[in-house]
Amino acid sequence: MKLTFMDMIEVMPKKLIFVVIPLILICIVFMCCAQPLYNIPMVETTKPTIVDKVEEDKNILMFIMMSGGGTRAAKMSWEVMKFLESIPYTYNDSIKSTVARQADYISGISGGSFAAAAWCLYKDSMNAFDDRFLNQNVQLKLALLLLTSPSAWFSPYYNRINIASEYYDEKVFNGARFKDVPPHPVLWINSTHLALGSRFTYTDKFFTYLKSDLDAYWVGYATAASSAFPILLDPITLKNYGKTLPDSMLLKINEYKYAKMNSGNNIEKWLLCKRIEFFNDKSNKWNHMADGGLVDNQGIQAILDEFETNGILNKIFNDRENIPEHIVFININAGTLKDDKSCEKQVPPHVPAVINYTMTTSMDRLSGIRWEILKSKCKESWEFLTMNGVNIQPMYCIEVNFRNIKNDSLRQACMDLPTSFYLNKKQRETIEVAVPILLKENKEFNRFINNIKIK
Repeated sequence: MKLTFMDMIEVMPKKLIFVVIPLILICIVFMCCAQPLYNIPMVETTKPTIVDKVEEDKNILMFIMMSGGGTRAAKMSWEVMKFLESIPYTYNDSIKSTVARQADYISGISGGSFAAAAWCLYKDSMNAFDDRFLNQNVQLKLALLLLTSPSAWFSPYYNRINIASEYYDEKVFNGARFKDVPPHPVLWINSTHLALGSRFTYTDKFFTYLKSDLDAYWVGYATAASSAFPILLDPITLKNYGKTLPDSMLLKINEYKYAKMNSGNNIEKWLLCKRIEFFNDKSNKWNHMADGGLVDNQGIQAILDEFETNGILNKIFNDRENIPEHIVFININAGTLKDDKSCEKQVPPHVPAVINYTMTTSMDRLSGIRWEILKSKCKESWEFLTMNGVNIQPMYCIEVNFRNIKNDSLRQACMDLPTSFYLNKKQRETIEVAVPILLKENKEFNRFINNIKIK
């Protein structure tokens, strides 16, 4: 005979009932009050900003963009870095290095953010990232953790994203914080600020807006925010500290002052003012970050911004005597193109499919437009510099994209790869085969390699 919960209560001794039920209620209250870890306030000894430091060969300035796409994107980006690491490079006549070590800035989105962070932390022991992330069924492990974490069922604060954050922190990045990330290359992990609908990058600049200490923040938590795909994962929350500055003090901040002067005629400057004003208002205490792919699925916008006034590239172009001869942009695009059958049916797509279209199809098109804008800016900048007597090669815009594979069967195998946090061995091997072929057949990449080998 099967007993119900109420049957068990009835047969339970009265004294025991008064013990068990309060214990259950206490446990539920405790789980509801479970709190995640948050970023901490900036302390006086913390530098509000740091000067971006570029090392290795000063004659090469390299930007790498790593797109979203789950483990597929992380694996593709990692194989690109492995291939670049396999190419020896000598500079200053005697210093032995590799092409991969010439990367100066790495911008990662969603799945690509894992590879971006891993390169900064594990480039001297690259198998560590394979073992900790790429070869693991992260999707299954997160699901099991969710099932065995009651706090995530009841607490309004501690939820699925916190389970993922803790897993990435402990199992993938071994507790690393941003203070443990070497200064070269500069790491940009990108997420989406939901209230602003704009990019939020885990850098000193953005954490200064929050009056918070980036050095003490966990790399694994940043990658969790960058890959927090809506519905599947909740947003991750950052706290905004400090005091609200009066307008008179805010106008003394150069970035805000010059943006305010031009905001009437420039939408980007207007949006920058709105962002600064939002963070300055400390009543906006809780800031919620979601998947970076919501606003930029390839990490290109972070690079485009550096062409603007006070951006890294703008500053370099103004220093005519120290402009690197080789300026390189490598766009690792793990996007896939699958045949869509929705227009063969009378029934329109339902909500999950519409969300997927919004997150992938539309964003991939926008990212493609951004890539074309970046190439145009490179061409315009090179023409301007050469007209002014600067000795510089045409800037290299290298796109690594599955759609450029010439072999039909290999290209299709790559296009069929899932967007998830698990790839089986055969799927991983497909990427391992595809990436070297893509780079060896890429004319722009070969132009770069041939030019830097001429010493």
